Amino acid sequence: MGSPDYSDGCMIALYPPPELAEQLAVEGGLPAEDLHVTVAYLGAAADIDGEALREVVSQLAERRPFTAQLAGLARFTGGATDVLVALVDSPDLEDLRRDTLDALYERGIEVPREHGYTAHLSLSYLDPEDAPPLDRLEAQPVELTALSAVHGTDRTDSPLAHPMEAPAREAFAAGWALSGGPMTDRVRTACETAVDLAVENPDAPGTLQATIDLGRLEGMWALLFQRRNDLLADQVRQVRGAWLPLIDRTSVAAAVDQLLAVLGVLEADRGRRDDIRAAAKAAARALLQAVAGLAGFGKLRAALRDVLAAGRAEGMVEAVAIAAERASRIGLDWEIAFRDAYRAMDNLDDLWASADGWLARTLDGAAGELGSVLADGVENGLTRDELIDAAMDVLTADEAAVAFTVDWAMTTAADEGALALYRAEGVLQIDIITAGDGRVCSACIDAESGSPWHIGDQPRMPLHPHCRCCYAADVSLAHFAAWIM
Repeated sequence: MGSPDYSDGCMIALYPPPELAEQLAVEGGLPAEDLHVTVAYLGAAADIDGEALREVVSQLAERRPFTAQLAGLARFTGGATDVLVALVDSPDLEDLRRDTLDALYERGIEVPREHGYTAHLSLSYLDPEDAPPLDRLEAQPVELTALSAVHGTDRTDSPLAHPMEAPAREAFAAGWALSGGPMTDRVRTACETAVDLAVENPDAPGTLQATIDLGRLEGMWALLFQRRNDLLADQVRQVRGAWLPLIDRTSVAAAVDQLLAVLGVLEADRGRRDDIRAAAKAAARALLQAVAGLAGFGKLRAALRDVLAAGRAEGMVEAVAIAAERASRIGLDWEIAFRDAYRAMDNLDDLWASADGWLARTLDGAAGELGSVLADGVENGLTRDELIDAAMDVLTADEAAVAFTVDWAMTTAADEGALALYRAEGVLQIDIITAGDGRVCSACIDAESGSPWHIGDQPRMPLHPHCRCCYAADVSLAHFAAWIM
């Protein structure tokens, strides 16, 4: 059965995207171009002023596009024909319906009230005894981007766009441009959040200025994290360059031969699997301990010390960058600041002890991984040469292991550098700020929500490997004037 002819009626409605309408259209039902969600049906077009209707819709369209959910099928009964509909669910749609009734009432336009309001999208009109053309409709989102005034055969679409949205987006972009920072996924997400806040508070004093400030802040954070990642990559190359010459095939072969000799004894004694793995770890540990006696070991030690020095200087620079942003000062010369921070350290000798600690972690970690690889190789029946190849791979090909240690060491040093600067400036309280990325965990969130912290009581950073949370405090910029252009 065909649908009733409503060409002489008028309504305010939402139309789904054409491609979705084509998917929803059923055989014998409404044409795809006629599928819509009625917000308010107003009766005969002859009784409603078309221009007034379009003005109401234009006013109502000053809101952001929203996503509704198609939530299954229903069959409306009780009239001369049944109606098969797709149910539509959205709190934004409920808000729109309420605002629509208010706007129409203000203009003296009454909405017929024969039925309550159930948001739906009509698909087909059926005789009561007809079987439906669909048994089930999968739930799926529908993007609603325009509000339509339908007056008889005339349809006027008004795009949904809050008047604050475009200015807020431009304000955020202006602030980001001032920072000189890169465009990252975090900056894009922050932009959407800032626009949401501006739209929610369009009449608040200083809304656009606050949005500019947010753009500048996020740009500064993006630049900070980009610098940290670039510095990390450089330090990883330096440490790896010092590490690789210490690993030679002859030494690895000797360790494998030692392991095989022990395994021969274990085999004679019917050694257990745990004994084999213990022997593999012992051989790996002996190999890595021997590294400490090689001539090039001092270069590796110095490289790790440089990691800590660079991290501490970068932490001081980042602390000043945060302070400068909070003081609305832009134009930090990062390279000058980094060099000055490095030179300003009173004593770099204390970093040697820390470097030795990280070096011990590096060797222990490498020994543990090597031991596991050798044990697995023995259990899988690898030959001597295959065991040597596997050991060389784990000691020379895995850059991630070096990067893991260097990242943790440098981040720890950066956090310590920031704290040292804050203490020197007499700061008593600090905030913890999360990076706002996928590495943020519950501990990060708890640390941030507990801010401000008294220095000495704060959680020790980093909170976990690859953590990018940082300390922030308002500090005097008087001692760092040369850093600010």
